[in-house]
Parts: sequence; structure tokens; C-alpha cells
Amino acid sequence: MKPIFGISVIVFALALAPFAAAADLEPDTDGPWINVDVNDLADYGDVTFLDDLGKGYVAMLDALKTEGLILDYGVMMKTAGETGEGDVVVWWSVPSLADYVRAGERMSIMTAEMRTGEEWAEIWSNLQKLRSVRSSNFCCAAVWNKTE
Repeated sequence: MKPIFGISVIVFALALAPFAAAADLEPDTDGPWINVDVNDLADYGDVTFLDDLGKGYVAMLDALKTEGLILDYGVMMKTAGETGEGDVVVWWSVPSLADYVRAGERMSIMTAEMRTGEEWAEIWSNLQKLRSVRSSNFCCAAVWNKTE
């Protein structure tokens, strides 16, 4: 029983990791804000990585978008080059820092709703074998408007 609890705690901590960067910012700072994670893959073009990413992090982002807590999200994989050069980028955006905090709170609840501790452990273990995080950034995004 203790290993499952420990795994659940780790998954919860990982889900909240991006939100630590927002803690030092003023709550009334204008947005939108974007969280960008760049991953290097151990094996370029690894479909297993994308499959496990879809079962975990991306599934949560999809649910957050459906619930209206985030504006949008995306996963981009480069199609040329060598491994270890920022192979996969996962990004998601929110309109304000308050929404960023709400999304983090919902993610912490969602982890238990979506999967068991054992399922999260398997997904996390697979991701750890297949990638390393190159960078994780949280920044204010520009709002681009179409011009005529």
C-alpha cells in the first residue's frame, strides 16, 4: 500500500511542478500566459513516448481545455535533425495567473480521477526512460491579431 501512496504523491508533485514558477509573480499581471516544456528523446521519433504522454499529461490538458480552465494546448514534434535538440515541445496557455492557479488545483484533483497510482507509475516510468526535460518555462505570451 505504501508504494502506491508514494507514487501518487510523486505524480501529484509532478502535476504541480509548472505552477511553482508562478508563485513569485504578481497576481494582477496581465496575460495570456504560456507554459512550455521542451523534451529531448532518447530515441528520435519514439511513438511510445507520444502514446504515454497522451495517456497522462496531454489527457489532463485536454480535460482542462474542455472545462474551460486553459485556452489551448499543443504537442509539437520536430521532423528532422538529431536527437537531443529539443525533440518534443508541449505547451499550454491560460488567460491569467488566477486561471493558472485554478488549472493547477484542478490538475491535482484530476490525477486521482483519471488513473490509479500504479497506472501513473507505469506512465511516468516509461516517460523517464524515453526522455529528459531540456527546459520548462512559464512566460507572458504575446497576443497576435490578424492584419488586413
